[in-house]
Amino acid sequence: ASVKYLTAASTSVRNALPHVLPGILVSIGDTHQSRAKDAFLPDQTTHTLAEQANTCLQDAVKRDGKSFIPHLGGFVVALREELDSPGGLIARNPPSVERRPYRMDVKPDGSGIESTGWFRASDGVEERDNALILSRLCALQWVVVLYEHVVPDSLKAEYASEFIDCIIYQLVDQPPGIIVVKSFEVLAKITVPAKGQENHSIFSTLLTSGDRGAPEASSIPSMNNPMDNESANFALGILEPSRRRLVSRDRAVFAALIDLHSKNEKLLMDVSKVIELMCTLQPPEFIFIAFATELENFIVTKMQQRKKILESPETDASAIKEELAAFTKDLAFVSNFAQQLGLVFFAAPETEQLRVEMKDCIGFKGDSLRDEQRACLFHIILYTFSHSIVATLSFCLWGGAFLTASSFLQKIDPLDISLMFYLELDRLIDLIERPIFRHLHLRLLECEDDPYQEGSGAMLFRTLKSILMVLPQSTSYMILKERLSSTARFRQSAVALRGLSKHVEKGSKTDIFVKRLVKTRKLHCDAKWRNIRAESLEDPSRLISEKQKLRAAQQRREWLGYADEEDEIATKEKMKKEMLREGTGKAEMVGVYEGLEEIQSQSLQMGRKEEDGNNCETCIGAEAGEEDRKGQWREYWASHQ
Repeated sequence: ASVKYLTAASTSVRNALPHVLPGILVSIGDTHQSRAKDAFLPDQTTHTLAEQANTCLQDAVKRDGKSFIPHLGGFVVALREELDSPGGLIARNPPSVERRPYRMDVKPDGSGIESTGWFRASDGVEERDNALILSRLCALQWVVVLYEHVVPDSLKAEYASEFIDCIIYQLVDQPPGIIVVKSFEVLAKITVPAKGQENHSIFSTLLTSGDRGAPEASSIPSMNNPMDNESANFALGILEPSRRRLVSRDRAVFAALIDLHSKNEKLLMDVSKVIELMCTLQPPEFIFIAFATELENFIVTKMQQRKKILESPETDASAIKEELAAFTKDLAFVSNFAQQLGLVFFAAPETEQLRVEMKDCIGFKGDSLRDEQRACLFHIILYTFSHSIVATLSFCLWGGAFLTASSFLQKIDPLDISLMFYLELDRLIDLIERPIFRHLHLRLLECEDDPYQEGSGAMLFRTLKSILMVLPQSTSYMILKERLSSTARFRQSAVALRGLSKHVEKGSKTDIFVKRLVKTRKLHCDAKWRNIRAESLEDPSRLISEKQKLRAAQQRREWLGYADEEDEIATKEKMKKEMLREGTGKAEMVGVYEGLEEIQSQSLQMGRKEEDGNNCETCIGAEAGEEDRKGQWREYWASHQ
């Protein structure tokens, strides 16, 4: 049998296969059917003949793959020529132009003969689309066949890198869904490390652990930098051994996707579908960690580029303006991408297992190693979601990080408040009212021994109340107000009120989460501010120093009529006391209730005093006071409708 494979004919076919493959890819897309019987090729078409030849050649490669290793470079060139072209080889070499017809009266478009032959090229859009689909599917199939049967294990990573970019960049032309699905199936196969090559992966710690059990507690990474490979390996430890084998050797596919979408804004509308598809092929935990890490790398790279341009003495004002505008656009892209990730997280059925893992992972965190892994995964995803305020709040509510969300809302920057922010908040209120967040409705009624915990009902109430205060008066405002008002009386009677707001301990998980959120939003607001200054008549500032900020603050005080900072603080305190009036005698825990029922309770107390009065003049005065209070009550509700 071995002698048969070494015949001159077999050797010639084997050597010629890389050169024949482009013709097969072109021919396999020619699906035109003759309208009449053709004596030259009865009952046969180019597509049928090409399929038969393709099947025979693939069987030969699968059977004797190692002998094709010397010709691997030719295969890569032929396949990349098909995948790199927007229309493939069919668009570059129409069949009727590439092949010489056997009738000299045939025109280049295939017309001019009574019975159209197998070489005809149609200008019809539908036929061209079908040809593109078949040729691309055939090329993608060849990529997998060569990867599994020809490419040595030591070269699999290099072979996969040859096709990642050309397969990903097909999305620019928005190909049919069947090509998109097949493309990501191929990428999921060729990016998984071969057996014995796990040590060459950035996830080697995860892949080589196998069934040896969980890592020791001493291997828990620091929370200061969750975006490194050590933290990613630790967080992915929650995966079962069988699912770990589906993890890619690197994040090259995700980096290429982010680069593609950053340069083609129109593709962002469909990126959620791409993420959902990827979650069906590989673990959603890995998909979200990989996207989070690469988005962070994308921002860090852009920040370094901006810093280099701003600090260069040779950069003129126009170049600075262009760079500031470009950086603002990049931040907007990352924010939109984070929104799409949040949409997939909460709405896609493919991420159900991930939602189960993340639910209350911070609010009810235990001391086990798996709880630490879930908290680490939460921290990594939060790093990306911090680029979108509403995605951050939604994720914190889902993970039970109510103290983090509440503390962040107290530090929100006015530049973050915009029309799009309000529209996203409306979606958040709608999401909270859905069954997926039904557990939060009951959590509002719980009274914990320590109300300052991350997952306490008091912190949840405070978070929702802070969202209510940010919202303008609208339908969403009324919906959330009704829910908080219905629970305020119960919480006021069930919880012992004490002290003022407790400060977050430095170095705690909450402190780290809040610092990340504030730092990210500061980056966005700084970019907005720089972009606004660049569009003004002033010379754009390379670096905004603290002196500039203090000078701007002093100018604002002078414009408002304050003498200095102390005068501003004293005036605000005086106005606050006047607004609170008699309400300062009541100390409420963390400012949770803010007098939602204060007026009604005052009214009841006045009623009791009125019953105890024995003096007629006192009664008359009380009646007059009661009339005044009724007027205040009506005025209060009239102003809040």
